[in-house]
Amino acid sequence: MKKVENVFYYLILSTAAAFLLLVLAFFSSSNINTIGTHDRLFVGGVFVASCIFGISLAIYPGWLRRSLKIGSRSENKRKPQKTMRKGHHPDCDQFQNHIIRIGNKTLCAGCFGLSMGSIISIFLMIIYVIITSGWPPVMFRFLLLIGLIMIGFVYVEIMFPMRNTIVHVLSNVFLVISFLIIAIGIFEITGSKIYGTVGILLSFLWLDTRVQLSRWCHTLICSNCNETCKMY
Repeated sequence: MKKVENVFYYLILSTAAAFLLLVLAFFSSSNINTIGTHDRLFVGGVFVASCIFGISLAIYPGWLRRSLKIGSRSENKRKPQKTMRKGHHPDCDQFQNHIIRIGNKTLCAGCFGLSMGSIISIFLMIIYVIITSGWPPVMFRFLLLIGLIMIGFVYVEIMFPMRNTIVHVLSNVFLVISFLIIAIGIFEITGSKIYGTVGILLSFLWLDTRVQLSRWCHTLICSNCNETCKMY
């Protein structure tokens, strides 16, 4: 029940953030004809740094918690699990569609997609910073709307009972790309690096909501399974 409440609160916050961003985008416009290079570099640098941080969490999901020594006591009290994990997931038939195998390595499909999306988005952001688009504000409003719709589709894909591994990977790739076009969209519409940074920070909320949805789905899978390991 607690996980359901957490998911509900996250969805409410994410929806509210998207709505406020849309209001800001459609009822404000930049008085700046040309956005300065320094502002582009600032927003681009914050976004690239966020992507690198996200990649590190996808590859080593526990490094931040270990470095901050958060939850060390609870970890020590945990009972040993009989079921091993592969690709951040239990080595169980119920989670075969949640992992992807590349050679001899087993990777989490979601984390792999997020990492690939981050790498692609870094290159796209660099191109954006170097090349001035010259697009009208209406185009960036359209991109912002498309980015928010993409996030909604990702949430639906995560909650969908029948999961396809390739679709799940692509879904997470496009999730990060949606963060990119939202950040660029709100930055270009307002002409403010502050709002561009806010768009990036809101991406962490949407990403965390995706994580909460994923954990909730994992719990449902375990609860409907006849095995006794109950990893989630």
